[in-house]
Amino acid sequence: MPTRCHMAYVGTPADQIDEMRNSPFWPSLGSVAPTLAYDHAGILGHDASVPVERVARVHVPTLVMHGGASYPFIGDTARSLSQAIPAAELRTVQGQSQSVDLTVLSSVLVEFFGTD
Repeated sequence: MPTRCHMAYVGTPADQIDEMRNSPFWPSLGSVAPTLAYDHAGILGHDASVPVERVARVHVPTLVMHGGASYPFIGDTARSLSQAIPAAELRTVQGQSQSVDLTVLSSVLVEFFGTD
């Protein structure tokens, strides 16, 4: 079962964790909760820093985006990534969290890729 520690590790506020514990989907999180720390370490490293040296080797046009209504650390990470990737474009999708509306997402992607 997920614990406060797992959820807090990724920035979930304590009051939201309490609400989630009472939701029908909470039991399904139990199987993935232990992986959150590993996912985080695998992406950001054991020191939880943004892997700027690694992403600086990305030399293709890259869209780095985050929701303006998401947790602050997500925006900070997106800014760091976009500054480190030579051909990156940063896009803040206002009013969206990490659960972005698919219509909003598709319009951002169409604009970035230049297709209709």
